[in-house]
Formats: sequence, C-alpha cells, structure tokens
Amino acid sequence: MGRLNSALAEQDKEVRTLARWLRGLRERSGLTYSQMACKTVEFTRPVSLATLSRADEGRTVPTWPVTEAYVRACGGSVRTAERLWLRADARRPGRRGKVAGCGPAAHRALRYVTERSELLVAMRRLRLRAGSPTLRELETRAVRGAVSHLPRSTLHGVLAGERDCTERVLVEFVRACGVDPAEEDEWVAALRRTTGAPPPPSSQPDARRQLAEAHAEIRHLRRALGSRPAQEVGPSDFPRHTDRLAGRSVP
Repeated sequence: MGRLNSALAEQDKEVRTLARWLRGLRERSGLTYSQMACKTVEFTRPVSLATLSRADEGRTVPTWPVTEAYVRACGGSVRTAERLWLRADARRPGRRGKVAGCGPAAHRALRYVTERSELLVAMRRLRLRAGSPTLRELETRAVRGAVSHLPRSTLHGVLAGERDCTERVLVEFVRACGVDPAEEDEWVAALRRTTGAPPPPSSQPDARRQLAEAHAEIRHLRRALGSRPAQEVGPSDFPRHTDRLAGRSVP
C-alpha cells in the first residue's frame, strides 16, 4: 500500500507541475480561454474552450494534441511542454495498456529525454508501435550465431525499471523493434544523457549510412510497386535506383 501511495503521489506531482506551467503560460499571454480557442482554429487544430480550461486544472493529464494546441495558442515553448507532458503521462494509471501515437512523435520526444524514466517510456512506446511483441519474440529476433544478444530475462528487468539499460541492450532492443539503423545513434544519445555520458559521434560510418539508404530505397520501391500494377512502373519512377545500376553518380 505504501508503494502504491508513493506512486500516486509522484503521479499527482507531475500532473500538477504540468498544470501550473500551463496556467502560468496563459496568464503571461493575457489570453482568455475563448481567445485561445479561436487561435487553435487558426492553427487548424481546433480545441474547445471547455477542453482548454480542463487542461490546466491538474486533475488529469490532457492529451498531447490538446497540450500542444494550448501551448501554441499562448506562444509557449513546445519543447518544454513535451518534456513536462512526457513526465506526467509516464505515470498515468494504465499507461502501459494505451496505444502509442497519442503523444509527441518518437523521434522528436527522444531529443528531450534526460531521465531514465523518460527513456523507459520511449522504449515501451516503441514496443507498442512494433505490435507489442513478446519478450520471447524480441529475444528470437536478436539471435545471431545461435545465441541471442537480447535475453528476455534481462529485457524484462530493464522494461520493468528494475535494472539499468546498457547501450548494447538498447541497440539490440530497438533493432528488434524495427528501428532504422540511421536512428540508432539517437537512442544511444538519449541513453547517455540519462547517465551523463558523452554523446556518440554524430557522423555514421559509411557502411551504416549506405545500409540506411538501402533500407529507405527498398521501402520506397515496395510502396510504389504496391500502389500500381507492376507493368505500370517504369525506370523513371526510381531515378536513384536506376542511376546506381547504370554506374552513374547519385547526388
């Protein structure tokens, strides 16, 4: 019971922090809720007066679209809003059962991860977007040379917040969830911010960059071939692909 009360108190604290920040933002802007609602219409993201007023009450966590609309209407920092919203949303009851996609885009949210709890939220959302694979499935996806580099017992401890996440486990996890090689450095950089370690080199090795480009081109080809009959697709649809085959340089 003590741990439950502690968790609820922490949740209330983060929700109140977000609410206070939103109220302060509105007060400094000098806008009424009605004026804010009109501004959200101008931004093509209409939010009602009643919804905006509930967003800063501190009783529940407003949805991300509502929070973003509130902040933009008042001319506030979306970056700060994302950080506060992520912390409040991470402790919302039943959060693990929610479908991903209601919050800031994953690649944007990663930029603002500075705490271990925020990284765990990002990892859990990534798993949801990957179709909620079981720990055994993730373990199998990381098998190389008859040995898995992502033991499910280790991953269970990491996702449950019972043990620290190492760079090796994180990289294997995001790969098993289908993250492009080009995005791996962003995940590692987020992990290092939570530990105070220096960020990874910004430039990727040529092999990794070429692999990322190849993955992107394959996805482009599949989408094009899937949207039209094969006989309607010609070389002009894929200039980068055909130029590379012809030995011509590609910008």
